[in-house]
Amino acid sequence: MAWFTRQLRDWMASCLLAASVTGGAPAWAQIELVDQAGRTVRLHEPARRVFLSEPGDFAMLAMLDADPAARIVAWNRWRLDERTVAQWRAINPTAFDRIEQLVIDGPQHLSAENIIVHDPDLVVLDHFFGKATHAVRQLEQAGIPVAILTLEPQLTAENPAEGLEKLAVLLGEEERGREISDFIRSRRDHIVAEVSRLEQQGVQKPSVLMEPHAGIGPCCLSMGLGRSMGDLVALAGGRLIGSEIIEEMSGRLSPEYVIAANPAVYIGTGGRHLQSKGGLVLGVDVDPETARQSLTQVMQRMGLQHIGALEQGRVHGLWHSGYGIVHLERIAKWLYPAFFEDLDPAATHAELDAKMPLTQKGTFWISMDPTKD
Repeated sequence: MAWFTRQLRDWMASCLLAASVTGGAPAWAQIELVDQAGRTVRLHEPARRVFLSEPGDFAMLAMLDADPAARIVAWNRWRLDERTVAQWRAINPTAFDRIEQLVIDGPQHLSAENIIVHDPDLVVLDHFFGKATHAVRQLEQAGIPVAILTLEPQLTAENPAEGLEKLAVLLGEEERGREISDFIRSRRDHIVAEVSRLEQQGVQKPSVLMEPHAGIGPCCLSMGLGRSMGDLVALAGGRLIGSEIIEEMSGRLSPEYVIAANPAVYIGTGGRHLQSKGGLVLGVDVDPETARQSLTQVMQRMGLQHIGALEQGRVHGLWHSGYGIVHLERIAKWLYPAFFEDLDPAATHAELDAKMPLTQKGTFWISMDPTKD
């Protein structure tokens, strides 16, 4: 092990020396773009050996490549549940088992050395891990291109799938990336246009309580605005209660506050990880009855028994993972059922699944009233 460490150190030193002469990028670069952090990324050919920092980026890559595992040399699988990992492994078990499965819980623990040893030709970091500026500098000095990209579509952005589009260019799949980006943006733009029309008509925005990790504690956690699912409520034309006092992605509201606000719609988010905690259970391999029973249990907490949402049967749950554009369509139909009859979230979900090498099966949204699923 000591010999290997010395060899790695010597190799890094030689790379650093070479990079200092060449400026860290070959003059014959054939692919060049500016990433989402405003940095120029250059490759001499499409990337074939990729490192991913964000666990969910495996699914995003699968939209561009029918065999994503074959293109990944190392991957941060932090926070992923075993069922999700097993589904992704099933695409190509042999290639998947060759991936170095790292668990990196933050940019402070991102090690350039642990990435360099796997000889990637592209390192993709989301904005959170892009804060590891020292590691980024080391990687680039070693001649390894680093692209800071958020691959999960950001539906409040002008170009929601910009990060995915840029990755597609780096992989030599530009046409595929543009196709998926156009698909997502057209559906987002349709909802935004309709919401704008409703506002012009003076239609009142429904008040919404969106509770993350619903049911794991007393009433009530609430989403804030800014890089959270609460943004989808605002985008779909809802008024998110608590957003005027919550400064972070989420915060706690007292039962008294919730009762006084009297939200017209309740939307909880959940997953399989909440099953042992009495929370909202949704996701891969969850059946509708289990999901509905868990939502009913969530609504039995103090503060939720007499709100308008419960009395009017407008209580719903969303899987905390999954496709953002499907979540947006589902929320829009829940908020304005009479105005968004044309939306079909299940069809959108199926169409996105068809673009990937694996179909997700389970319950990804639920309503206490089965007629409103």
